Amino acid sequence: MLEHARRLDHGAETERTVFFSDAVFAIAMTLLALDLRLPEVPADISVQGFESVLMGRLPSLAAFVLSFVLVARTWLHHHRRFNAIASYDNKLQVINLLTLFFIVFLPVPTAMLFADVPSTPWPPVIYALTIAGLNLSVSWVWRYARKAGLLAGWVDDPLFRLVEGGTAPTWVVFAASIPIAFINPTWAMYSWIMLWPASTIHGRLRMRAFVRAETARFQAQERAEGAAAGL
Repeated sequence: MLEHARRLDHGAETERTVFFSDAVFAIAMTLLALDLRLPEVPADISVQGFESVLMGRLPSLAAFVLSFVLVARTWLHHHRRFNAIASYDNKLQVINLLTLFFIVFLPVPTAMLFADVPSTPWPPVIYALTIAGLNLSVSWVWRYARKAGLLAGWVDDPLFRLVEGGTAPTWVVFAASIPIAFINPTWAMYSWIMLWPASTIHGRLRMRAFVRAETARFQAQERAEGAAAGL
């Protein structure tokens, strides 16, 4: 009876989950642009005055570009994982909703990041916590899908580990910046630049490990087939 009552908590169709997630990502990326509006300027403003207004909007533009790139990276990770998730259950959808929570919340710390406020660690801390939580939740989706047997059958151990480490550089870099922010908020934001070299190096190491693991697997299969043919 309990099994019958829970039939609606799981299924083999993930399209609605994917479509809903994509819509949330798209809306959040659009909301990031709302802070890029120029303030009202007089009709007789000089060229120098207009240039000054534009320069004053550069921090907001920088915050928009940073968040847009991070959301786009997360969407790519999310999209690739759900290409390999063949079915769903209630817990997987709850974890996915946690990912969407961080996505929807991101415009809030983005607006605070370069706001004209007294120097305080909290804007970069809240921003870093949001980005770290976002990427950890995406990783949790992938780990849980394997534990619950929701992945497609063609996802072997090397491929699982390759995908699993995709979000690690992002959450590590942003989590590491949190204690730095309490020393110097500006240093914390500059430390986020390390994401680029960290992602590059980590990606190459992951790919090398994947190639080694797949090569070893194919060689083991060939030896097994050769031994079977010799019997």
